[in-house]
Parts: sequence; structure tokens; C-alpha cells
Amino acid sequence: MRVIVIGISTVPGLEVAVCATLADVVSARFDNEAEVWTLTTADGGSHTAEIVIDARPSADPVIARHGVPNHFRIPGPDVGGQARYVARCLRLCERSGAARIEARGRIVPRRRLPQPVAARFYLSGSEPEPDEIYDGPATLTVDGRDVAGRVRLIGHLDAVDGRYHWQGTVFGALPEGARSRAAAARLTIADRTVPARVVEKTPWGTHMIAGSGDPPFDC
Repeated sequence: MRVIVIGISTVPGLEVAVCATLADVVSARFDNEAEVWTLTTADGGSHTAEIVIDARPSADPVIARHGVPNHFRIPGPDVGGQARYVARCLRLCERSGAARIEARGRIVPRRRLPQPVAARFYLSGSEPEPDEIYDGPATLTVDGRDVAGRVRLIGHLDAVDGRYHWQGTVFGALPEGARSRAAAARLTIADRTVPARVVEKTPWGTHMIAGSGDPPFDC
């Protein structure tokens, strides 16, 4: 597992093998098929890695978010605590043999709360089970327009409210109306159409979608 760190060369508490440290990254692109990051530096150099850790200081406390797989941040100020959490994520990924690790939502570690790792990430190759995931064609209706494309969805039956909750990623461009937070939508897969909401657009051009109730795919 090749790991590249963006920013500082030494991250206290990280304790994982790092193949390169880059300080002048100008662009980053994730290949969903190969599940590899390609980073371009200011001098025109190109670097690839399965995992990217952005250790540059930031006011944004999120260290991982859905829609941005195999990518972690250590924004500070608690660099040591954040680095140890990221290290736990990478050890989980390595133990499972998964090629892809993706947050189920926004991950913000807190000192006084337990931080279970496995329950907060999707791991390809180890979980979820095949009947809990859908990756294929779908039609999303947003702002009165039908957009055909590919989605990657996962869900679970909540034991508390008794409802099926699902979420995932929509690949490709969506209408202008989908850019507002929690835009109402409908998702159609085969002969099933269910209510959905477009949660947010990720920095990489995909959209996070979610819903509850009847699942849009066989599960």
C-alpha cells in the first residue's frame, strides 16, 4: 500500500510507511477504476499512490468524508490524535485486504468520545457483503430533469427505527438544482423508484446521495 503525505515530512503518531512527502501539490485526481491517486506537483512531476494523507494545517476539522475515498486529512491542531486515528484506519484497511476505504459520512475525531473505525468506513473487498451494495446504472431525477448515469450505493436496516437507510455516490454531472444542499430527488434503478436527496457535491465532481425507506436496489 503506497502512501503519500502532502505537507509536513514528519507526522507524530502516524506510524505508517510513507513512500513520499510532497509540499507543492497543485492537483489531485482519483481513478475510481484503478483506485489510485495521481498527484501533480508544481514542477510538473506526477506521483501515484493508493492512499493520500493531506497534513497541511486547515480550519476544517474533517479528516475523512464520503465521496473522497482513500484520502485522509490531518488539519490540526491535535495533529497527534488525528494522525493516530488515520493510522488506525490504514491498519484496518491493510488487515482487511481492501483496496478502497471510504468514510460513511464526515469524520471528525473527538478526544472524549469513542471512535470506532470499522463502523464508520466502507471497505471494498471485505465489507459490505455483495447483497448490501449496488454499483451500476441508475436514473436520478432532479429539478424535473432525468439524468442517467452510474451510482454506487450501500445500505443497512436500522434496528432502532426499523427503516432501511442507504447512501452512496452519483458519478457524473447533475443539473444546477442539485447543487443546493439536500436537494430533493428521485432515484430509479430498473423498475424501482424511490425518494432521495442529493446531500452535497464533493471536491472531485461526484455527488453524495442518501435516502431511507424502501431500498432502490435488491438487498
